[in-house]
Amino acid sequence: MGSITEYLVSFFGEIILNVKWWDYSNRFLNINGRICLMYSIFWGLLGLYLVKSINPKIDKFINWIKTKFSFVFLKVVTYLTMIFLLIDCILSAYAISVFLIRVAVVNNLPVENPEAVREAYYRIYGDEEKANFIYKYWDTDTMLLTYPNLTITLKDGSSKRIKNLYPGCKVYYYKFDKNLKRIIQ
Repeated sequence: MGSITEYLVSFFGEIILNVKWWDYSNRFLNINGRICLMYSIFWGLLGLYLVKSINPKIDKFINWIKTKFSFVFLKVVTYLTMIFLLIDCILSAYAISVFLIRVAVVNNLPVENPEAVREAYYRIYGDEEKANFIYKYWDTDTMLLTYPNLTITLKDGSSKRIKNLYPGCKVYYYKFDKNLKRIIQ
């Protein structure tokens, strides 16, 4: 299930948002660079661990909650959470979309259909109120901190890592070498 989810997230990310969050093309037994054998094995092991160790604790917690709250209250909380998550997904997709348009135009990248991208840029960022909102909540630093491995697909089919276009932006995670010494980025 983990591999299927990983494949679908990658597929729809590329189709809908034109982004590639990861690429396993150079890994053994990969499928379209979206999933590979090694990570599928890890997903399977993680699934076994969750079912054996974590799931019984969650079941116990859910049973405890059922004794403390009414079914109607729990149903309302569940629906509100689902609505919140849906809104979050929609806003995240929109934020990535407007960010990729901004990156393509500001950096004059050779993207597919550049006229449409420029038109979208001026439609979005030409409205001062909308542009101020976007820059307030989804500025370049915020977007790169949230999506440090975001790439943009160029006209020739290659991908360009966006964080390489903005070397001054810092990522929120650290990389380590083989001796577990932190590599400064």
